[in-house]
Amino acid sequence: MPSLINLSYATKVLIPVANGSDETEVVTIVDILRRAKVNVVVASVEKSLQILASHGTNIIADKLIDVASEFIYDLIVLPGGLNGVKRLSKSKVLKKLLKEQKSAGRMYGAICSSLTLLHKQGLLKDKKIVAHPSLSDELKIEMVDGAKVVIDGKLITSKGLITATDFALAIVSKLFGHARARSVAE
Repeated sequence: MPSLINLSYATKVLIPVANGSDETEVVTIVDILRRAKVNVVVASVEKSLQILASHGTNIIADKLIDVASEFIYDLIVLPGGLNGVKRLSKSKVLKKLLKEQKSAGRMYGAICSSLTLLHKQGLLKDKKIVAHPSLSDELKIEMVDGAKVVIDGKLITSKGLITATDFALAIVSKLFGHARARSVAE
């Protein structure tokens, strides 16, 4: 059972997005976290607040990553989408934020193909994870068999698109406990 994190202030989560990010993962995670009363900041790593997601949906971010980086987040969550992850991985600001997140002992997580970004940053070292099966050769890291979501300390990982709801509810459970996650799920 994951340990409950007692946050007495407004919990703040950063979700960086880029052209090509998977809109279903972004929207599902944002929706569930906001229903749980989390202060979610969607930040574009592009030059514009508007991004074109992987299946042609326009998503309007709350802030640009440079502005968003001025704040501290309880959790940074990376959405998948192969092209989006490639663009996210080009953001020096995001890479710096992720390294600071880990070194400060704060949570970070990824779903589907975005685990490759964490891997390239060395943020999966000695961690138990789950990822889309297509990533097993690239990540060269042992994955937990049969799991949809894996929480290993401050790292939360999820298999992919079909597990986006489970991923978001696991985050709610980690932050606020199973009762809040169950309430949001209902």
